[in-house]
Amino acid sequence: MKKLAPGALRTNLLIVILLQAVLYSGLWLWDEYVASYFTLILPGIILAILLLSTISDFIEPSRIPGWYYWIMFVSILTPLIVGALFYSLYGGQLDWLVFSG
Repeated sequence: MKKLAPGALRTNLLIVILLQAVLYSGLWLWDEYVASYFTLILPGIILAILLLSTISDFIEPSRIPGWYYWIMFVSILTPLIVGALFYSLYGGQLDWLVFSG
């Protein structure tokens, strides 16, 4: 695997953060029910993949590049931050959580 220059890594991480932020924001604006599930489930799945790849890399060193771990870490944090932002923008009142009975 090719090693990225530090400037290229920062640029790629910024692109990934912005792309994910736009996609998750669009999802939150489209349907907060689906967005809240994506915001809670996808980071958990990505965290499990990250933990498994880290454990397997410790057991048998592989050629997984360092930027892979950074992108996985960013992919865990970005939806959680966007979800917290939209949750606070909605004042903690998500339509699907409000009991109307």
